[in-house]
Amino acid sequence: MYTGNKFPSHERVKSRNAAKRLFGDCGSGFAFPLKYKLIVEESASPTVEVLFSVPKRFHKRANRRNLLKRRMRESYRLSKAPLIALAKERGVKISIAMIYITKEELPYNTINNATTRILAEIATRC
Repeated sequence: MYTGNKFPSHERVKSRNAAKRLFGDCGSGFAFPLKYKLIVEESASPTVEVLFSVPKRFHKRANRRNLLKRRMRESYRLSKAPLIALAKERGVKISIAMIYITKEELPYNTINNATTRILAEIATRC
């Protein structure tokens, strides 16, 4: 079921085990200022699940972490359609963790450019 530009809860990584698997030994990549972890597996229900993280080590204030996560979510939400279509076409479940890895608070445009590069790279990997 395509949900347009929404970001419903079934597209989020929610289980602790899924998050542990993502931060364990899996494929990864980098596009400044984001690092990503990726698991692609065959599935009867093809979906794309995403987790966003901003380390407390770099941004001590919760309001700053939340702002950066909001920017990452918004960027993903607006550019996710081709990746979801690819997952449905190939019949795979794609789990992604996006981690903000710089100490500076960068503007939305920079985060958006990194997100689109990451999604394009994931599409070529799949």
